[in-house]
Amino acid sequence: MTNVSKSIKNRDIPSEEEIQETLTKAEKLPREYFRYRAKALIGLLKKFGKRRSEIGSLKLADLEVKEGYLYVTFTLRKKHKRGLFQYIKLLRKKNPEQLKKPLSELEAEWKAWTETDQGHTVKEEKRTKKVAVEDKYAKLILEYLEWSKRHNPEGVWLFPSGKAVFEHYVILNDTCLSGRQLLRIIKPLNKKLWLHLFREMKGAKTARDSGNNIVGVYAVKETLDLERETTAWNYVHRYASQEMKPEYA
Repeated sequence: MTNVSKSIKNRDIPSEEEIQETLTKAEKLPREYFRYRAKALIGLLKKFGKRRSEIGSLKLADLEVKEGYLYVTFTLRKKHKRGLFQYIKLLRKKNPEQLKKPLSELEAEWKAWTETDQGHTVKEEKRTKKVAVEDKYAKLILEYLEWSKRHNPEGVWLFPSGKAVFEHYVILNDTCLSGRQLLRIIKPLNKKLWLHLFREMKGAKTARDSGNNIVGVYAVKETLDLERETTAWNYVHRYASQEMKPEYA
């Protein structure tokens, strides 16, 4: 987040009570669609701790109910930057004169190049999670899913974009809401809450439940679908308590 005070930026992860208070406020939203949508978004964030892009890109077909479980298939888009050697190889082929520059300049240009479409690749992977349909957060997701199927049968996206037309809200099925637009659903309900805090909350709970050990590291890695163990270890280091072996007289 940008342009926020330190008291908000460095705040603790939300408590269960805070999440419930936010859901209570969602119940008071003026439109039925907005109420169902906000609660489902909170349910998904709370239960799965996914990135906002992974939530926003969900399609209705990615959610399935079977054998007492709600299955949700997320699409992970992982950005892989091309290396300095690949950049030099490209220069050697297209503009070898550029190679005469100092290494510091080449490294700076390479870093800028990795932010372009040519300088990185995006790999898509699917990850399916499941939660019992009786779970209180799963119920919020299922209520919204049923509303969507009933009132927007031609819909594709779980969170489609839309626009206000006079006193009505028109759903647009051609695109999904962006991460920033999802944030705008949450902000009126709790100004100190943003989407990544739910991910932090999920990682913290997983670390505490699994323990300060290698099991905890891999549990966090799998839960949050992290690429590196080092990131998972940071969660374990921050939130899991190391158990000291008891000694008896």
